[in-house]
Amino acid sequence: MMKKDVLAIGELNVDLILQGLSTVPVLGREILCENSDLQLGSSTAICACVMASLGLDTGFVGHLGMDTWGDVCETYLNRYGVDMSHVLRKEDLQTGLTVSLSCGHDRALVTHLGDTIDCLTADKLPARPWEEARHIHIGAFFLQTKLAAGLPAFVAAAKAHGMTLSLDAGWQESQDWDNGLSKVLPYIDVFFPNESEVCGIGGSDDVMQAARRVHAMMGDGMLVVKRGPQGALAVCGDEIVEQGAYETIVIDTSGAGDSFNAGFLYAYLRNKGLIECLTYGNAAGAVSVTRIGGTSQCPTLSEVERCIRHGRVAGI
Repeated sequence: MMKKDVLAIGELNVDLILQGLSTVPVLGREILCENSDLQLGSSTAICACVMASLGLDTGFVGHLGMDTWGDVCETYLNRYGVDMSHVLRKEDLQTGLTVSLSCGHDRALVTHLGDTIDCLTADKLPARPWEEARHIHIGAFFLQTKLAAGLPAFVAAAKAHGMTLSLDAGWQESQDWDNGLSKVLPYIDVFFPNESEVCGIGGSDDVMQAARRVHAMMGDGMLVVKRGPQGALAVCGDEIVEQGAYETIVIDTSGAGDSFNAGFLYAYLRNKGLIECLTYGNAAGAVSVTRIGGTSQCPTLSEVERCIRHGRVAGI
């Protein structure tokens, strides 16, 4: 059996995106938005769909309800060719929902976990993932509280069998910036927090200082910090590499960081160097923000490479 490139492990939910708000809502008042859309959400699922759109053979591990939201998720996963062999659909599960309130260059999120976001435990993961894929990507670490306890043993076994692993942090509402993370990071090859997350985990408002502290928690892996319009920086060994963002038109930032992850991992799994990995990540993120949501129209490889060649997203 030919191995997949990636197994993505994580949460599944729909995103209800309200785009073009002038401000976030205030209790007791009503505001209008310019546009709305319902599509597949979830950090891990957006990353999986973009990886598949770029050409990586990708499978997903997660749960869905037998409900309308679950139908939406399945439709999008199938659209991009993400293998659903490890996606369990059950009548007694309620698929989660995130409402994204998009205001210009940023957004606010409200999430109902349902039964499909914080649902995975280590015993529900593939027993021998190294027989199925060469890389594992785990998203939304801080949302998946039930997975945390068994995750160190799972990633240690995968690593011992030659797999590479990546991890996305996600926001931590409780501000407990460990929750088992320190036991997982030594096995991770690529860790993808954004600026706010790395500062929380590293205990410093200085991004560079926080990045060095977080990198010290890792083994031989690299830390990649997503910085939005400032691009990204990576800490690898004693080296710190910064890469600027591409010129783009921002319509909606939902899923931009997940698209960055996918672009980076595409290059990483094609054995490209660190600067090229950052380049592909930034380009995928730049293409992503030109459309509403993370999965309405995932970046393609031709779009990403055109952005890299021209130094900007096509059409600008």
